[in-house]
Amino acid sequence: MRLRTTMTIVALATTLTALGTAPAQAEASSTLSGPSTGDPDVFLTFVGCDNLFGAAQPPQSRLNLGPYTAPLGRRSLGLVPPAAGTASGPFARFDSLASFDASVSVASTAGSQGVAWVMSITPDNLPGTAWQGRAPLSAAADSWTTVSAAALTYDWTLVDLATLSPLGEPEAATTAAFAAAHGDGAGFAITGFGCDGSSFNLDAIRASGSTFDFEGTSLTTSAALDRQAVDAGQQVTVTGRVTDPGGRVTGDPLVLESRVPGGEWTSTGGMVLGNAGGVARVDVPVTETTEFRWHRPESQYADEGWSEPVTVTVTEAPATKPEGAPAGASKK
Repeated sequence: MRLRTTMTIVALATTLTALGTAPAQAEASSTLSGPSTGDPDVFLTFVGCDNLFGAAQPPQSRLNLGPYTAPLGRRSLGLVPPAAGTASGPFARFDSLASFDASVSVASTAGSQGVAWVMSITPDNLPGTAWQGRAPLSAAADSWTTVSAAALTYDWTLVDLATLSPLGEPEAATTAAFAAAHGDGAGFAITGFGCDGSSFNLDAIRASGSTFDFEGTSLTTSAALDRQAVDAGQQVTVTGRVTDPGGRVTGDPLVLESRVPGGEWTSTGGMVLGNAGGVARVDVPVTETTEFRWHRPESQYADEGWSEPVTVTVTEAPATKPEGAPAGASKK
């Protein structure tokens, strides 16, 4: 899944004058396992730090436990910028600059520099122009910082939508104060970090009536045997695989567990890595009927889990001839 590009933002900017009042949205909470929100009004994007419509590079994304204590749940979305100069974070559409607010929590072990952008059409705009606001951001190291778009003071400049060039001198105001001075209007806001090139994590995105929490991917672990019945002392091959919701084999490491039916589960060895196809394999000697299952330990991007058990049935050992009995003798 990819973050939306700057071209999406350009398209939105050039159609601001066509925005009307959208139906009121009910509060909704969504749990995500990646950067895609599935919401046309709130999504993750990347833009230039110094120029909203300038060159920008997409970050790499991954789920992480924490870091520290995540604001919502146990995980957050980690973003790794390829270089300095790009801000990545949530885009939020709004219909009222006066009442708009959006917030996001950010954490970085090294701290992170960012920027907040707002664009809006107000009643005093000249045709073909929009107001653009910019506010620098900073998140302290080793902790979570919550940024509220409405609490920031922006430098506002009138922008020609055809050329995206500024018209006139900037003025400083919050979103509510700017709306009070220029009239209310629709638009969008972007709150992003990574301008200094430092990696960071996002969580608890709130905007346009929605809250987004990043949590683990749902994985399925399965076990299989090369045969279900053997003689005592023979080996069986137990294979295991982990798949994501799309059916892709992930190759997560596994630990094999066993028990006699009704007994306690115990591990039969250490961590088993998958082969080139992502399948784990262990050859195990069995002396009695045994159940096997695979344990998938917790990872950065998924909770722990287990496969359904599979059973190997061991046949009775053949009866031994009594010591000293003559060949061919039978037991009466």
